[in-house]
Amino acid sequence: MRRLPLAALLALGMSTASPARADAPAAGPRLLHVPSSARTAEQGILTPVPISLLVPSDLPARRVLLHYKLFGIKEWRTLELRREGARYVGAIPCLEVSSLAGEIRYYIRIHDIEGSVIAFSGTRASPYRVAVHHPSARPDLNASAARCPDPADCPPGLPGCPSAEVERVPCQRDSDCEGGQSCGWDGFCADDSRRYNWLSLEVSQSAGVVSEQGACSVANQENEGYACYRKFDGAIYRGRPVYTDEGFAAGWGQARVLVGYERLLFYNTSLAARVGYAFAGAGPSLPGSAEYLPYSVELLARHWLGNDPFARPGLRGYLMLGVGAAQHDVAFTARVREDPGAPYTQSGNDLEQTLDAWRRAGDGFVAVGAGAAYAISAEFAPSFELSASQTFPYGATLLSANLGIKLGIK
Repeated sequence: MRRLPLAALLALGMSTASPARADAPAAGPRLLHVPSSARTAEQGILTPVPISLLVPSDLPARRVLLHYKLFGIKEWRTLELRREGARYVGAIPCLEVSSLAGEIRYYIRIHDIEGSVIAFSGTRASPYRVAVHHPSARPDLNASAARCPDPADCPPGLPGCPSAEVERVPCQRDSDCEGGQSCGWDGFCADDSRRYNWLSLEVSQSAGVVSEQGACSVANQENEGYACYRKFDGAIYRGRPVYTDEGFAAGWGQARVLVGYERLLFYNTSLAARVGYAFAGAGPSLPGSAEYLPYSVELLARHWLGNDPFARPGLRGYLMLGVGAAQHDVAFTARVREDPGAPYTQSGNDLEQTLDAWRRAGDGFVAVGAGAAYAISAEFAPSFELSASQTFPYGATLLSANLGIKLGIK
């Protein structure tokens, strides 16, 4: 005995799905059941697979999409069913069914006005199946079947004529998409080559500018993070220098290794966190003062330039803004002139001399900068960054250059 057409049973199963209570909380898309006997069907070649379903009245359906896969074709295709009153109708075109025997698989998803999936029947992993037979194997299926109409005479709604093919499936979240696609920022499902999560490894070298005004006085060494040492014997400078208009001094800061994680939030916006360890360039600590802390932590926001730069390999430039916590030692050379009228002068000091000096700046900082990454592939990108930062409460202006690599993961 020949089985009933799958479309008829599918319509019956959907229309008899029990409605949800109006006061029931939303629990995700509703599964619309069909009888197990309706999950497979048979038909002949060159005949359409008509679909007709009655959506429960309590579902705020806006679009009903039919996803199907033909025998011998790798990709899934999507058609939008037409609404006729309370019923949605359409067909897998008989010209696509073609003359090859095999199996057609399909399932249905119902979207609301915002694009979210609110109900479904069948899934990509567990679809409905239509076995297509050649006349030589099943003449009973092909003898009475309506063959393909003339493609030139195919008015809308005629069984076997194509339904409206959907090129872009609406969505609100990734779960509204299937087949490895994700919900794009424009509200449609798309094959997404972007990597949203990035791990980074960088080496950074900084240089700084600090105030040299009274840097080597006893008060500034004890309270403002300065440390000054005589060149000829390495002793801590304890003299009484005359205050002059020394201005500013520049010097090298630390070399750090930085490990980071970055998340792409929008096609041109990302947030990142970095932790670092200073392995070179730290200055000495005065007796009784706290030791240098080599660790750093930083939060960054990056604005990527260009039109959707993560959608393809190539050069990606960005601007960045960051805040963090770290100690920065800036090494510089300080010139001092002794005050001969001071009540106490450290023995061995010349009237004028040059000292080795450091400014321990920090512990917080804000930074601005720019950089670029060159994506060799979707997963790998060398990077370079230049930034300027201002430390507080112990002030210094720092310039940093970072060279690293980024590894992208989904």
